[in-house]
Amino acid sequence: MKSFERISCLQAQTKMQNENAVLVDIRDPNAFEAAHVDGATRLSNENLQQFLQQADHDKPLLVMCYHGHSSQQAAQFLAQQGFEQVFSVDGGFEAWRKQLPFVGR
Repeated sequence: MKSFERISCLQAQTKMQNENAVLVDIRDPNAFEAAHVDGATRLSNENLQQFLQQADHDKPLLVMCYHGHSSQQAAQFLAQQGFEQVFSVDGGFEAWRKQLPFVGR
């Protein structure tokens, strides 16, 4: 069974910069609209099937939530859908916003 790895915000940023990693944010629409990582895609049940069909399964996939808990379940699910490299961002967006730049307030 394919699985995921947990990584820090800094490791996630490096993967985005150096490996063209894709970042999906599973927080609710209001939270995402208020503030998110530049380049992130909001992933929800509504756009999941389209994302699975269109995404490059060979690129590293980063999963972010509020605090890094829900993203682990989502990362496991996405790994089982055939993504080669899946990572859950430890600390989620709350950790990211304390350390790294983001879009919003």
